[in-house]
Amino acid sequence: MEKLSPFSRRDMLKAGGAAAAMAAGLPLLPGSVLAQDERKTTQVPGYYRFDVGDLELTIVSDGNITLPTALEADNVPESELKAFLEANYLNPDTVYSQMNVCLINTGDELILVDTGGGNYFQDSAGKLVENLEAAGHSADQIDKVILTHGHPDHCWGVIDDFEEMPRFPNAVYFMNGKELDFWTSKDAASRLPENLKLFATGAFRNLNPIKDKTTRTKADFEVSPGIRTIDSFGHTLAHQSVMVEQGSEKLLITGDAVHHWPISFEHPDWTPILDMEPQQAVETRKRLMSMAADEKLTVVGYHMPYPGIGHIARNGNVFRWVPAQWEWQPKG
Repeated sequence: MEKLSPFSRRDMLKAGGAAAAMAAGLPLLPGSVLAQDERKTTQVPGYYRFDVGDLELTIVSDGNITLPTALEADNVPESELKAFLEANYLNPDTVYSQMNVCLINTGDELILVDTGGGNYFQDSAGKLVENLEAAGHSADQIDKVILTHGHPDHCWGVIDDFEEMPRFPNAVYFMNGKELDFWTSKDAASRLPENLKLFATGAFRNLNPIKDKTTRTKADFEVSPGIRTIDSFGHTLAHQSVMVEQGSEKLLITGDAVHHWPISFEHPDWTPILDMEPQQAVETRKRLMSMAADEKLTVVGYHMPYPGIGHIARNGNVFRWVPAQWEWQPKG
Protein backbone atom coordinates (compact mmCIF):
# COMPACT_ATOMS: atom_id res chain seq x y z
CA MET A 1 0.00 0.00 0.00
CA GLU A 2 1.33 3.40 -0.93
CA LYS A 3 2.40 5.45 2.09
CA LEU A 4 0.46 8.67 2.53
CA SER A 5 2.44 11.90 2.77
CA PRO A 6 1.67 14.25 5.68
CA PHE A 7 -0.06 16.56 3.24
CA SER A 8 -2.35 13.94 1.73
CA ARG A 9 -3.19 12.64 5.23
CA ARG A 10 -4.12 16.13 6.35
CA ASP A 11 -6.23 16.65 3.25
CA MET A 12 -8.05 13.40 3.91
CA LEU A 13 -8.81 14.45 7.49
CA LYS A 14 -10.15 17.76 6.29
CA ALA A 15 -12.32 16.01 3.75
CA GLY A 16 -13.60 13.62 6.41
CA GLY A 17 -14.49 16.52 8.66
CA ALA A 18 -16.33 18.29 5.88
CA ALA A 19 -18.28 15.13 5.01
CA ALA A 20 -19.30 14.68 8.62
CA ALA A 21 -20.48 18.26 8.80
CA MET A 22 -22.53 17.91 5.64
CA ALA A 23 -24.11 14.70 6.94
CA ALA A 24 -25.16 16.53 10.08
CA GLY A 25 -26.72 19.32 8.06
CA LEU A 26 -24.17 21.95 9.13
CA PRO A 27 -23.38 24.76 6.70
CA LEU A 28 -19.88 24.95 5.27
CA LEU A 29 -18.42 28.41 4.69
CA PRO A 30 -15.46 28.90 2.37
CA GLY A 31 -12.25 28.94 4.39
CA SER A 32 -14.06 28.57 7.72
CA VAL A 33 -12.78 26.45 10.62
CA LEU A 34 -15.42 24.18 12.07
CA ALA A 35 -13.77 24.20 15.50
CA GLN A 36 -14.04 27.96 15.95
CA ASP A 37 -14.56 28.99 19.57
CA GLU A 38 -13.98 31.92 21.86
CA ARG A 39 -10.54 32.36 23.34
CA LYS A 40 -10.08 30.65 26.69
CA THR A 41 -8.58 32.77 29.45
CA THR A 42 -7.89 30.16 32.13
CA GLN A 43 -4.91 27.88 32.67
CA VAL A 44 -4.83 24.39 34.15
CA PRO A 45 -5.53 24.14 37.91
CA GLY A 46 -2.54 25.41 39.85
CA TYR A 47 -1.24 22.39 41.72
CA TYR A 48 1.66 19.99 41.24
CA ARG A 49 2.45 16.84 43.25
CA PHE A 50 5.76 15.20 44.01
CA ASP A 51 7.27 12.99 46.71
CA VAL A 52 9.94 13.31 49.36
CA GLY A 53 10.44 9.83 50.79
CA ASP A 54 7.04 8.65 52.01
CA LEU A 55 5.62 12.17 52.10
CA GLU A 56 3.40 13.54 49.38
CA LEU A 57 3.97 17.21 48.69
CA THR A 58 1.77 19.46 46.59
CA ILE A 59 2.66 22.90 45.31
CA VAL A 60 -0.58 24.87 45.40
CA SER A 61 -0.51 28.20 43.59
CA ASP A 62 -1.95 31.30 45.21
CA GLY A 63 -1.63 33.08 41.87
CA ASN A 64 0.89 35.83 41.30
CA ILE A 65 1.76 39.37 42.25
CA THR A 66 3.32 42.13 40.16
CA LEU A 67 5.82 44.52 41.68
CA PRO A 68 7.93 47.42 40.42
CA THR A 69 11.37 46.28 39.31
CA ALA A 70 13.06 48.88 41.51
CA LEU A 71 12.02 46.91 44.60
CA GLU A 72 14.36 44.05 43.65
CA ALA A 73 17.65 45.83 44.28
CA ASP A 74 18.34 49.17 45.91
CA ASN A 75 22.15 48.98 46.00
CA VAL A 76 22.79 49.02 42.24
CA PRO A 77 21.84 51.56 39.56
CA GLU A 78 18.35 50.94 38.19
CA SER A 79 19.78 50.91 34.67
CA GLU A 80 22.05 47.99 35.61
CA LEU A 81 19.15 46.11 37.18
CA LYS A 82 16.94 46.59 34.12
CA ALA A 83 19.70 45.57 31.73
CA PHE A 84 20.22 42.37 33.70
CA LEU A 85 16.51 41.53 33.58
CA GLU A 86 16.30 42.24 29.86
CA ALA A 87 19.30 39.98 29.26
CA ASN A 88 17.28 37.20 30.94
CA TYR A 89 14.18 37.92 28.80
CA LEU A 90 12.29 39.43 31.72
CA ASN A 91 10.23 42.61 31.87
CA PRO A 92 12.59 45.43 32.92
CA ASP A 93 9.82 47.50 34.51
CA THR A 94 7.71 45.04 36.49
CA VAL A 95 8.40 41.77 38.27
CA TYR A 96 5.87 38.96 37.76
CA SER A 97 6.20 36.88 40.89
CA GLN A 98 4.66 33.45 41.50
CA MET A 99 3.36 32.33 44.89
CA ASN A 100 4.11 28.64 45.36
CA VAL A 101 2.50 27.44 48.59
CA CYS A 102 3.70 24.02 49.75
CA LEU A 103 1.29 21.43 51.20
CA ILE A 104 2.85 18.46 53.02
CA ASN A 105 0.78 15.31 53.44
CA THR A 106 2.40 13.10 56.10
CA GLY A 107 -0.40 10.52 56.00
CA ASP A 108 -1.54 11.70 59.43
CA GLU A 109 -1.52 15.47 58.93
CA LEU A 110 -1.85 18.12 56.24
CA ILE A 111 0.71 20.85 56.82
CA LEU A 112 0.64 24.09 54.83
CA VAL A 113 3.70 26.32 54.53
CA ASP A 114 2.39 29.91 54.24
CA THR A 115 -1.11 30.97 53.25
CA GLY A 116 -0.72 33.26 50.26
CA GLY A 117 -1.93 36.83 49.94
CA GLY A 118 -5.66 36.44 50.44
CA ASN A 119 -8.17 38.47 48.46
CA TYR A 120 -7.29 42.04 49.27
CA PHE A 121 -3.57 42.23 48.52
CA GLN A 122 -3.60 42.00 44.70
CA ASP A 123 -6.42 40.81 42.43
CA SER A 124 -4.16 38.24 40.80
CA ALA A 125 -3.54 36.56 44.18
CA GLY A 126 -5.91 34.76 46.53
CA LYS A 127 -6.18 31.56 44.47
CA LEU A 128 -4.99 29.19 47.20
CA VAL A 129 -8.31 27.76 48.36
CA GLU A 130 -9.70 27.11 44.88
CA ASN A 131 -6.46 25.43 43.81
CA LEU A 132 -6.38 23.48 47.07
CA GLU A 133 -9.86 22.19 46.27
CA ALA A 134 -8.81 21.36 42.71
CA ALA A 135 -6.01 19.28 44.26
CA GLY A 136 -8.56 17.35 46.32
CA HIS A 137 -8.27 19.10 49.69
CA SER A 138 -10.39 21.59 51.59
CA ALA A 139 -9.39 24.42 53.88
CA ASP A 140 -10.95 22.76 56.92
CA GLN A 141 -8.73 19.69 56.44
CA ILE A 142 -5.53 21.63 57.13
CA ASP A 143 -4.05 20.58 60.49
CA LYS A 144 -0.99 22.82 60.74
CA VAL A 145 0.24 26.00 59.09
CA ILE A 146 3.88 27.09 59.20
CA LEU A 147 4.30 30.82 58.54
CA THR A 148 7.74 31.81 57.25
CA HIS A 149 7.22 35.53 57.92
CA GLY A 150 4.71 38.35 58.15
CA HIS A 151 4.72 39.84 54.64
CA PRO A 152 1.36 40.18 52.84
CA ASP A 153 1.88 37.47 50.21
CA HIS A 154 2.70 34.91 52.91
CA CYS A 155 0.25 35.55 55.74
CA TRP A 156 -2.66 37.70 54.56
CA GLY A 157 -4.40 34.52 53.45
CA VAL A 158 -4.79 33.44 57.08
CA ILE A 159 -8.12 35.24 57.42
CA ASP A 160 -11.08 34.81 55.07
CA ASP A 161 -11.69 38.36 53.90
CA PHE A 162 -15.44 37.86 53.49
CA GLU A 163 -16.19 35.83 56.61
CA GLU A 164 -13.55 37.69 58.67
CA MET A 165 -12.75 34.34 60.26
CA PRO A 166 -9.69 32.07 60.06
CA ARG A 167 -9.60 30.51 56.59
CA PHE A 168 -8.23 27.25 58.01
CA PRO A 169 -10.54 26.81 61.00
CA ASN A 170 -9.08 23.56 62.33
CA ALA A 171 -5.41 24.47 61.98
CA VAL A 172 -2.81 25.40 64.54
CA TYR A 173 0.00 27.72 63.51
CA PHE A 174 3.77 27.90 63.84
CA MET A 175 5.77 31.12 63.55
CA ASN A 176 9.07 32.35 64.95
CA GLY A 177 8.31 34.01 68.28
CA LYS A 178 10.22 37.22 67.49
CA GLU A 179 8.53 37.48 64.11
CA LEU A 180 5.09 36.97 65.64
CA ASP A 181 5.72 39.58 68.33
CA PHE A 182 6.88 42.15 65.79
CA TRP A 183 3.91 41.88 63.43
CA THR A 184 1.27 41.68 66.17
CA SER A 185 2.61 44.74 67.99
CA LYS A 186 0.92 48.11 67.61
CA ASP A 187 4.19 49.89 66.87
CA ALA A 188 5.38 47.69 63.96
CA ALA A 189 4.45 50.37 61.42
CA SER A 190 6.73 52.89 63.12
CA ARG A 191 9.69 50.58 62.44
CA LEU A 192 8.97 50.33 58.70
CA PRO A 193 9.54 52.83 55.87
CA GLU A 194 6.53 54.86 54.81
CA ASN A 195 5.80 52.79 51.69
CA LEU A 196 5.68 49.54 53.73
CA LYS A 197 3.53 50.65 56.67
CA LEU A 198 0.50 48.95 55.10
CA PHE A 199 2.36 45.66 55.59
CA ALA A 200 2.15 46.17 59.35
CA THR A 201 -1.54 47.07 59.26
CA GLY A 202 -2.41 43.91 57.29
CA ALA A 203 -0.22 41.63 59.39
CA PHE A 204 -1.76 42.99 62.60
CA ARG A 205 -5.24 42.36 61.21
CA ASN A 206 -4.48 38.81 60.06
CA LEU A 207 -2.14 37.46 62.73
CA ASN A 208 -3.75 38.70 65.93
CA PRO A 209 -6.92 36.57 65.52
CA ILE A 210 -4.77 33.40 65.40
CA LYS A 211 -2.16 34.45 67.94
CA ASP A 212 -3.59 32.19 70.66
CA LYS A 213 -3.42 29.23 68.25
CA THR A 214 0.18 29.94 67.26
CA THR A 215 3.20 28.08 68.63
CA ARG A 216 6.29 30.26 68.91
CA THR A 217 9.13 28.52 67.10
CA LYS A 218 12.89 28.93 66.97
CA ALA A 219 15.73 27.22 65.10
CA ASP A 220 15.36 23.45 64.65
CA PHE A 221 11.83 23.41 65.99
CA GLU A 222 10.16 20.13 65.00
CA VAL A 223 6.67 20.81 63.67
CA SER A 224 6.17 17.15 62.76
CA PRO A 225 8.58 14.19 62.52
CA GLY A 226 11.11 15.06 59.83
CA ILE A 227 9.76 18.60 59.37
CA ARG A 228 11.57 21.41 61.20
CA THR A 229 12.09 25.14 60.99
CA ILE A 230 15.47 26.74 60.40
CA ASP A 231 16.40 30.35 61.07
CA SER A 232 16.87 32.43 57.93
CA PHE A 233 16.82 35.98 59.30
CA GLY A 234 17.28 39.12 57.24
CA HIS A 235 14.38 39.35 54.82
CA THR A 236 12.38 40.09 57.95
CA LEU A 237 13.39 40.30 61.60
CA ALA A 238 13.03 36.55 62.24
CA HIS A 239 12.20 34.92 58.93
CA GLN A 240 12.23 31.12 59.02
CA SER A 241 12.60 28.46 56.33
CA VAL A 242 11.58 24.81 56.53
CA MET A 243 13.63 21.63 56.18
CA VAL A 244 11.92 18.34 55.29
CA GLU A 245 13.95 15.14 55.80
CA GLN A 246 12.84 11.62 54.90
CA GLY A 247 15.60 9.06 55.04
CA SER A 248 18.27 10.16 52.58
CA GLU A 249 15.99 12.72 50.91
CA LYS A 250 16.01 16.36 51.99
CA LEU A 251 13.94 19.31 50.83
CA LEU A 252 14.49 22.98 51.67
CA ILE A 253 11.53 25.37 51.55
CA THR A 254 13.22 28.78 51.42
CA GLY A 255 10.33 31.20 51.85
CA ASP A 256 11.69 34.58 50.80
CA ALA A 257 15.28 34.03 51.92
CA VAL A 258 15.94 33.31 48.24
CA HIS A 259 13.63 35.73 46.58
CA HIS A 260 13.99 36.16 42.84
CA TRP A 261 15.05 34.22 39.81
CA PRO A 262 17.66 35.01 38.51
CA ILE A 263 18.75 37.91 40.75
CA SER A 264 19.15 35.98 44.01
CA PHE A 265 21.39 33.44 42.30
CA GLU A 266 23.59 35.47 39.99
CA HIS A 267 23.69 38.55 42.23
CA PRO A 268 23.14 37.40 45.83
CA ASP A 269 24.69 40.69 47.04
CA TRP A 270 21.94 42.77 45.46
CA THR A 271 19.52 43.76 48.20
CA PRO A 272 15.77 43.99 47.62
CA ILE A 273 14.05 46.93 49.30
CA LEU A 274 11.80 44.41 51.07
CA ASP A 275 14.79 42.95 52.96
CA MET A 276 14.41 44.52 56.41
CA GLU A 277 18.01 43.78 57.39
CA PRO A 278 19.86 43.77 54.04
CA GLN A 279 23.32 42.60 55.06
CA GLN A 280 21.99 39.78 57.19
CA ALA A 281 19.69 38.81 54.31
CA VAL A 282 22.71 38.60 51.98
CA GLU A 283 24.57 36.36 54.46
CA THR A 284 21.50 34.15 54.91
CA ARG A 285 20.92 33.88 51.17
CA LYS A 286 24.49 32.77 50.53
CA ARG A 287 24.43 30.35 53.45
CA LEU A 288 21.22 28.64 52.32
CA MET A 289 22.27 28.44 48.70
CA SER A 290 25.68 27.07 49.65
CA MET A 291 24.02 24.42 51.80
CA ALA A 292 21.56 23.52 49.04
CA ALA A 293 24.34 23.24 46.46
CA ASP A 294 26.77 21.30 48.67
CA GLU A 295 24.15 18.85 49.96
CA LYS A 296 22.33 18.61 46.61
CA LEU A 297 19.02 19.47 48.24
CA THR A 298 15.73 19.70 46.45
CA VAL A 299 14.48 23.25 46.89
CA VAL A 300 11.04 24.87 46.83
CA GLY A 301 11.22 28.59 46.04
CA TYR A 302 8.10 30.54 46.90
CA HIS A 303 8.63 33.03 44.09
CA MET A 304 10.48 30.83 41.60
CA PRO A 305 8.83 30.06 38.23
CA TYR A 306 5.92 27.68 38.89
CA PRO A 307 5.93 25.08 40.35
CA GLY A 308 9.05 26.40 42.05
CA ILE A 309 10.83 23.06 42.51
CA GLY A 310 14.47 22.74 41.61
CA HIS A 311 18.08 22.62 42.70
CA ILE A 312 20.78 25.20 43.33
CA ALA A 313 24.17 24.72 41.71
CA ARG A 314 27.37 26.69 42.10
CA ASN A 315 28.37 28.85 39.16
CA GLY A 316 31.85 30.10 40.00
CA ASN A 317 31.48 32.43 42.97
CA VAL A 318 27.70 32.69 42.58
CA PHE A 319 24.86 30.26 41.86
CA ARG A 320 22.31 29.16 39.32
CA TRP A 321 18.77 27.77 39.56
CA VAL A 322 18.24 24.34 38.00
CA PRO A 323 14.51 23.56 37.62
CA ALA A 324 13.49 20.01 38.49
CA GLN A 325 12.09 17.96 35.65
CA TRP A 326 8.29 17.97 35.57
CA GLU A 327 6.91 14.50 36.32
CA TRP A 328 3.36 13.73 35.26
CA GLN A 329 2.96 10.91 37.77
CA PRO A 330 4.22 11.12 41.39
CA LYS A 331 6.36 8.18 42.41
CA GLY A 332 3.88 7.07 45.06
